[in-house]
Amino acid sequence: MDKIDDSIKDGTNTIYAETTNLDEIVYLDIKKGYFDNIILSQHNIVDWPNVEFYYSSKVSSLESDYLLNVKRWPIIHVRVMEKFVEMDIKGLSYFPIKLVDVVTNNINNNYVLMYIDNFIDAFDMERSKYKYNEKYNLYTFIPQETYLNKKICSQYDIFRCSKSVAAIYASQKIKETVEKNNWTGFDFYKQS
Repeated sequence: MDKIDDSIKDGTNTIYAETTNLDEIVYLDIKKGYFDNIILSQHNIVDWPNVEFYYSSKVSSLESDYLLNVKRWPIIHVRVMEKFVEMDIKGLSYFPIKLVDVVTNNINNNYVLMYIDNFIDAFDMERSKYKYNEKYNLYTFIPQETYLNKKICSQYDIFRCSKSVAAIYASQKIKETVEKNNWTGFDFYKQS
C-alpha cells in the first residue's frame, strides 16, 4: 500500500481494479458470493464465467504488468502470460478477465487470471513454527519462522502451499524474468 501511495504522489500510479462482479457469480458447486475463493483451491476449471473487474480512468489508465485489484487475485498482463508460456512455466492456467473502465465503459482485454495449479506440501514442518487446529484441519504459520522444504520446492517454478494457500511462491527464475523485463506491479520477498 505504501508503494501505491507513493506512486499517486509521483503521478505514476497504475490501474487499480477497485470493484468486480465476482460476488455475483454462481459457478458449479461454489455458492454465490464465494467465487473469489476459486484461486485458493484446486479446481478443474472448464467453463470459465464472465469475470469483470472495474476501474476508473479518471484515477489512472496506466497499465501495469501485475494488476492490483480489490480481490488480490494474481492477474497479469497478456505479455507476461506469453513470456511464461514461452519459458514453459509449468503449473499455470490462464483465464480471461474483462477490465472495464467505469467512466467510458471501454473494455480492456489485456489481462488474465494466472491460476496456480500447483498446490504442494512445501513447508519444512520440523523447522517451521506453527499452530494446528485439529477441528478445522487449519495450520497457522508464524511469520519469519516458517521454512520451505528446498528439495520439494526446487521442483516447481510457482506454487501455493497446501497447508497455507494464501501466498504464492515463485522461483528465482521467475523473479529474474520479472526483473529483466522491468515488469511493474510485482513484489517479491525472500523465503527461508
